[in-house]
Amino acid sequence: MSRFRSLSMPLMLVIINVVVLLGVTLCAFISRIGGGSLNLATLLLDMPGGLKAVMKPWTVITYMFTQTDVMHCLFNMLWLYWFGVLWERFSSGRHLLQLYFLSGLGGAIAFFLMSITNGGSGMYLEGASAAVMGIVAATAIMIPNVKLNLFLFGAVKLKWIAIISIVFFALGASGHTATAHWAHLGGAVAGAAYAMWLKYIHLKPRITHKVPSNSARAREELDELLDKVRVSGYGSLTANERRRLFELSHRV
Repeated sequence: MSRFRSLSMPLMLVIINVVVLLGVTLCAFISRIGGGSLNLATLLLDMPGGLKAVMKPWTVITYMFTQTDVMHCLFNMLWLYWFGVLWERFSSGRHLLQLYFLSGLGGAIAFFLMSITNGGSGMYLEGASAAVMGIVAATAIMIPNVKLNLFLFGAVKLKWIAIISIVFFALGASGHTATAHWAHLGGAVAGAAYAMWLKYIHLKPRITHKVPSNSARAREELDELLDKVRVSGYGSLTANERRRLFELSHRV
C-alpha cells in the first residue's frame, strides 16, 4: 500500500481504473460460465438513468471508474495519464484528484438531467470519459499554448486539442440515443470551471504576492529552480516549486 501511495496521481488513477476493469471482466466471465447474461458488477457500479439513480446514489462515484470495453478504457487511460502528467507540472496530485471527481460529478449531473428529459430510465452511464474530458479542458485553460506532438498532425497547441475534442462530443450530443455524450460535455464544463477558479481566484493572490517586482531577483529565483531540476530531477520539486517554476518561466 505504501508503494502505491508513492506513485504519481495520474498513475494511481490509471491503476484503479484498470483494476476495476479486470474485476468487472472477471465477474462477466463467471456469469457466462454460470449461464447468466447479467454482470452483477456493472449492475452495482454503473449509474442508471432517470430517477433510478436516486436509488443508487453511490453510482455517481463508482461509474467514473467502471469500464467494460478494453479499447475504450485504453483510450481514456492514455488521455488521463498524458494530461494528468501535464497538470502535475504546474499543480499538485491533490488538485488533479479533485479535478477528476468534480468532472465526473459534472458528467453525472448532465447525464441525470438529460436522461430524465429524454425518458431514458433504461439507460446507464459508465466510464472515465467525463472525468477525462474535464481534465483535458482544465489543463487547456491552465496552459493553453503548450504544444503536443500528435501523430500525422505534428505540434498542436493544447487549446486546439481541447476545443476539437469538445466540439466532437458536442456534435454527438443530439438525439435520444446520445444522452451519454452530454455526460462528456458536463465533465468538460465542470473541469473548465474548476480550472478557472484555480487559476484566477485560488492561485492568483498567492502568485501575485510571491512574484518579485525586481526582474533580476525573478531571474535569480528561476535559475535556482532550474539548477535544482538539473541536479535532482523535476520530481524533486515540491508542488509549490512546480507552480513557481511555471509562473516564473512565463514572466521572466
